[in-house]
Amino acid sequence: MPGPIDRSVTGQPARPALIDNARAMLWMTLAAACIVAMSAMLKHVTQELPVMVVFFFRMAFAVPLVLPWVLRGGIRVLATRRLGQHFVRATVGALSMWCWVFAVKSLILAAFTAISFTRPLWMPLTAWVALSEHVGARRGWLILLGFAGVLIVTRPQLQVDAAVLVALLGGAVSSITMVQVKQLTRTEPSARIVFYFSVFGTLYAFPFAVIEWVSPNLPQLGWMALSAIAAAAGQYAIARAAGVGEATAIAPVDFVQLPFAALAGFAIFGELPDVFTFAGAAVILAATLAIAQEGRRRARALSG
Repeated sequence: MPGPIDRSVTGQPARPALIDNARAMLWMTLAAACIVAMSAMLKHVTQELPVMVVFFFRMAFAVPLVLPWVLRGGIRVLATRRLGQHFVRATVGALSMWCWVFAVKSLILAAFTAISFTRPLWMPLTAWVALSEHVGARRGWLILLGFAGVLIVTRPQLQVDAAVLVALLGGAVSSITMVQVKQLTRTEPSARIVFYFSVFGTLYAFPFAVIEWVSPNLPQLGWMALSAIAAAAGQYAIARAAGVGEATAIAPVDFVQLPFAALAGFAIFGELPDVFTFAGAAVILAATLAIAQEGRRRARALSG
């Protein structure tokens, strides 16, 4: 992460890290709003259309967002020697996106958002399986604490139903895609990764959408297009936040998704989350931040 500018190097007044972190927190707040807006729009249309139809259009509407990059650079910008890896990444990513659409339809928005915070908890497990990275007892207990937060969210009824399990599966699969994207970015620009993910994902979704096809009307198409734009804006805001701020400053801001989701859920769908949703989310967030801190401690120990 970039730190304060050194006056002796640039000749300009040093910019305090506090200002950079404040800007990063604003970007993360915008990202949280965009992500919740995307979830709310998808939840709205899934009340009227089959999940697979919504999934298909969610993937398809992402393609035009990267077409300007293709038109500007020409067809040669799509040339790659790693098409097979793009295909595998798209396969896993499409499954993650389907889990997102299915779960957001079935769960109240605040509960879905709280469970979505478990995604970083899967990263140590993914690194253990895929990269043989040592998890350690401390991180193991923190992971268990995070998933205990999921049980708190699903109280008092303890309804760990299919939607909850699918949401957790989406988090696990998402952690795999993060590893895949990191590997691809060594040689591939981000826009190329997004392009192949969107194209392959649309092709995956199409035959399943045809099976339960319902033609969306114009407003429904508009909501699905806006959800794709909101997702892209959210990713852009996250990238900007990561570029100017420190991870320890911006990570907790992700938690503002929860009050945003509670407000949107109440205003749009008449949903009333209970105290267990917020308590469970707090446990999940605390475990996630502790795991991140443990990862940084390990990194410093290895480098030192």
